[in-house]
Amino acid sequence: MDADKKILIADSSSFDRSIIFGALKNTYTIIETNNGIKALEYLMSDMDHIKLAIIDISLPRMDGYDVLQHIKTMEQAKKLPIVLTGTEATKENILKAFQYGASDFIAKPFEPEFFRQRVLSLLGSSSKIPGKALNRLVTNSANNIDVIKEYDKFLNKTLRNLYSVRQIESPYHLKRISLFTGTLLKVLCKNSASGVNLNESQIELIIRASVYHDIGKIAIPDEILQNPDNLTEEQTIIYNSHTTKGSDILRINNNPQLSDFLQLTINIAQSHHESWDGSGYPHGLKGNDIPLSAQTVNLAVDFDRFSRDFYGITDNVFEIALEKILELQNKYNPILIRALSHSEAVINKIIEKYPERK
Repeated sequence: MDADKKILIADSSSFDRSIIFGALKNTYTIIETNNGIKALEYLMSDMDHIKLAIIDISLPRMDGYDVLQHIKTMEQAKKLPIVLTGTEATKENILKAFQYGASDFIAKPFEPEFFRQRVLSLLGSSSKIPGKALNRLVTNSANNIDVIKEYDKFLNKTLRNLYSVRQIESPYHLKRISLFTGTLLKVLCKNSASGVNLNESQIELIIRASVYHDIGKIAIPDEILQNPDNLTEEQTIIYNSHTTKGSDILRINNNPQLSDFLQLTINIAQSHHESWDGSGYPHGLKGNDIPLSAQTVNLAVDFDRFSRDFYGITDNVFEIALEKILELQNKYNPILIRALSHSEAVINKIIEKYPERK
């Protein structure tokens, strides 16, 4: 345990503080308080050593939102991960937390091990910062951009033709997923805590790679693809194998000039159904063990699934889909939910331009 590094717990409930303390013991030195004024004092006086703050929104004297607003005005606090907690995980509370600059919002009561994993992901070592591996892949890929564009042009056309013939997905679905993915990554690049530092051309590579997230479905029988909501257990296993089959298809090409771009596409195809809480498939990966590219596509795919049925029916498509995402927030990286909450205007334009055709 590093005694010079500290975690601040600010909660009026001694019971909840004890749960958090137990979940985070043997990490950093833990300091506690039961009111907002004292929490702010700790943060202002010991900013160099506090590496994470966990603050309840219902603190007396100064609530968690006010503490967050005050501390985020300090330049040295802009990179400090702050987790807000509360007994009511309403859409309004969660969005307010993200809009004020929180890194996450976790609802009470806590499951200690899940709480520990979710909070400590914000303190990951450099190897666990989610953007590091992604930055490396796209930086290396950029050196072979002409070869990648030629390969992408051929594979993209082939995939769209197969999808059209077998009615696997619509071209507009692929377009929305790729643009949703790019939108989320651009917002992440503005958040230094994400570890994502990409330029426009690098994000364009990930947009290209995201199109192949479901390429493995071409290896799944039509009777399973056309009836995904009423599958037997055996059929579900076959359907879920589209992730590993997709990565196998993409591995066929062994051109060394494409290796990093192909790894990017493989990561997305294989892991875009993994979940932040470990409940996904095919390998049950958890947290930042899931490649960030796949985490981003996962959220884009689910957002599209929750929104597409409401195109042309209501003007509140974004709000409806976001509310569903928030209900399932344990499935997603909190930095991506935060990015989504800041993307309404751009995503609405994408939906307007590429609506699902009935």
